[in-house]
Amino acid sequence: MTTSIWQRIHQIVICAFTLGLSVSVMAVQPLKLQKHGEGLTITRNSQSVATLSVTGTNGLSQKVKTTMLDSATFQITYHFKAKQYIDSTRIEVRLTHPQKSSFWMIPSVSYNGNHWGKGLEPKGASENGEWRTYSYRRTPIPGAMYSEGEQYAIASWSTTPQTDHEDFAISLQPEDLRTTHAYIWPEEEMPTCYASRDRFTKGIRPARPLQKGQQVSLTLYLHIVPTQPEHTAMQSFLHYAWQKADKQLAHIYSPERLWEFGIAYAKNSLWAEEGPYKGFSIGLNLTADGSWKQRSGWKYEIGWCGQNASYAISLLHDYLKTGNRESLDKGMTTLDTWSKCALPNGLFIVNYDNLLYHKPEGAIDACNLGVAALNYFEAFDVAEKCGQQRPEYEHLAYGICNFVMDDQQENGCYAKGWKPNGECIYREGTVGCFLVPAMIEAYRRSHNALYLSSAQKAYRHYLTELKEQGFTTAGALDTWCIDKESSIALLRSAMRFHQITGEKAYLDDAVAISYYLSTWLWHYNEVYPVGDNFTEYHYHTFGATSVSVQHHHLDPYALYWVPEWIELSRRTGDRQWKEKAAAIWNNGNQLVSDGTLMINDHLRPLGSQNEAYFECRWGFASQEPFHRINDWLVAWPGAFRLETLRRLEGKWDLLK
Repeated sequence: MTTSIWQRIHQIVICAFTLGLSVSVMAVQPLKLQKHGEGLTITRNSQSVATLSVTGTNGLSQKVKTTMLDSATFQITYHFKAKQYIDSTRIEVRLTHPQKSSFWMIPSVSYNGNHWGKGLEPKGASENGEWRTYSYRRTPIPGAMYSEGEQYAIASWSTTPQTDHEDFAISLQPEDLRTTHAYIWPEEEMPTCYASRDRFTKGIRPARPLQKGQQVSLTLYLHIVPTQPEHTAMQSFLHYAWQKADKQLAHIYSPERLWEFGIAYAKNSLWAEEGPYKGFSIGLNLTADGSWKQRSGWKYEIGWCGQNASYAISLLHDYLKTGNRESLDKGMTTLDTWSKCALPNGLFIVNYDNLLYHKPEGAIDACNLGVAALNYFEAFDVAEKCGQQRPEYEHLAYGICNFVMDDQQENGCYAKGWKPNGECIYREGTVGCFLVPAMIEAYRRSHNALYLSSAQKAYRHYLTELKEQGFTTAGALDTWCIDKESSIALLRSAMRFHQITGEKAYLDDAVAISYYLSTWLWHYNEVYPVGDNFTEYHYHTFGATSVSVQHHHLDPYALYWVPEWIELSRRTGDRQWKEKAAAIWNNGNQLVSDGTLMINDHLRPLGSQNEAYFECRWGFASQEPFHRINDWLVAWPGAFRLETLRRLEGKWDLLK
């Protein structure tokens, strides 16, 4: 397909974002870019939409090249050249929109200032009167920023630096009468550097000399469309940015090998027996002598990081595939052990440590509880296929749904957590939506409309929060902030509602949720110097996702929603969701040990994989020596890998 045809298609897409006659007329009027004094001005109908200016160019010559890529997008390249030796340079390219922003975002870093939640991540756009600056490495699209004014939504980003000389910083500066997207060379993080959870270190602003004749270049993309309700204008920029993405996939093992590795890790490394407990550990830590040992505290969890139920179901599937009796025995033993955690009121003890160590007031969170209900519905079916009758599995899943339905608030909200006696501890956050897929499943099985009504009421509550606020919250249980994990349940719910009702509105919701999830998805491979951990082990950032605004590092958690994006692509005909699913799959299956993998001088057990990848200055202050690839071999990546494979059984070619 020719470039001109692609441009025409994109123009149609842009027009599709306009609603109402007045907006449509405005949308088809061309944007114009022209020189204005020392800077550039973007106008429409002689009205200034944005201006570009440059500061810090003393001693530098400057050239700029501008290209209009389509009706909404400009590419602007600045070349700066030192006319003499300069001992310290700080260049700032400023894109200013002359309106106050009602919503602004640095994807994965700040959503309207991160004022939701109890975390101590960077709040607001400034600190003690100084604008915050961040390395581009914290953003999923290089240097991406987005802001919505009264008339226009403006997005900007850059090309990927290939050397440390090209590294840059960004700053989004919302004011009462204007909003500025600033691009800064060289890279800095000021006035402080967010270095680990709730912890800041001294800011970084290096003196960068330039030799005579030395050059600095910066290429920006500017994407401008009419502002739309519910922050949907960002979809246009995210769609375009994915088209421009350099989609280089990592080399990984085949699905068949990954299945074998995952089953082996569960049975050989994670299996634990302690008193009445028989199931899986939450993961392995390094000991002082360099060997691996199961974590000694807070170690047995039904879902979230521990994923006992999911692993058990995968072992039952393994028995059906291979006839391996050990898989059947350990799978059923795990499910039977945990089934005793069901309480008379319908709740379920989600951390077995509370039973082992007699902690009666341990919180029961919605994330684990929803996973327990959904997995035990599935476990009932799979156990039956294995010749094992366990009516108590389905009974306890219904019990969870019944309790939550009775506890539901008038506005549809479930809760974030309860005490075992049923007392609600807190309701804030989107995390309560983890119970909606289980409620939909209860309806599918029973045809009891009460479950469907409750699920729809809760779904509308949580979806409305996303559409109004522009973010979801509190799914990562070790944080209390804006994050990505909380919106996974929204996506899964939308897809299941569409499946049982056929209503297109749910598919539209799934698309909107998926674009929000895309603000956490790495669209590029960051380049690191020789000797860096990522370079040494050939780790690709493309397809990873950042955890939350409180945790600035990458992980493979997105494996959890790969089947939804593959199905969304099929139902909508939009190939980007399948491409993104494949990117996630390839990223999330890097550095899975085949039993011979050495990382950071330690041999990793078969099937193991670490949790965190530190793409920016995250963790620098918390450990010496610093490794970008951590040594926490947690359970959940393997569980999600196996769960995705079993949900796509017979369709593994879709992961390519």
